[in-house]
Amino acid sequence: MGLSARAEDSYKNQECKITCDYELLRNSPLFKGAAPEVIKLFAYLAKRKKFSPNEMIISSEDNADMAFYLISGKADVTSMHKNKEVVLQHLKSQTLCGELALLAEFKWFFNVRATEECEVLIITRESFQKVLQSFPDKREKMIEKIVQLRVNRLIEQTDFMLDNLPEEYLNQSIWSPSKLTI
Repeated sequence: MGLSARAEDSYKNQECKITCDYELLRNSPLFKGAAPEVIKLFAYLAKRKKFSPNEMIISSEDNADMAFYLISGKADVTSMHKNKEVVLQHLKSQTLCGELALLAEFKWFFNVRATEECEVLIITRESFQKVLQSFPDKREKMIEKIVQLRVNRLIEQTDFMLDNLPEEYLNQSIWSPSKLTI
């Protein structure tokens, strides 16, 4: 009887996980407006992982093969430049990161470091491809959304970096990186 109760608890936990992950994904920019059956399949295939403060979520040394949806916590997107770690963007909860890894194979070109305790939902490229094979009519729209999300993040990162330039460089009528001395 104890084994059956444990199996039932495990089933309920899995059912709750899928329901909770479905709600998270349904409200995310990538899945907003997507068909419920598509979101449910992603919720079923997604995995959760927790990260401690200062722990790497993404490392530029690794192959990019998954996207991360930051459920809770905060993290920084960083890049090493001239032996210095430079913050490119601050991520807050309810943010998708690494979405290009769902479309192509490459090495990460940035790091993501938890700045506080974080929980993420992981979608692998493999599971993304499986879902798109199951729903080929949704493929084009999903790819378009990923590209648009990446463009939006590039705009946000550019704004963040420009907002952090010294005022003296922003006051010049024509500015060029060659004039910047750090």
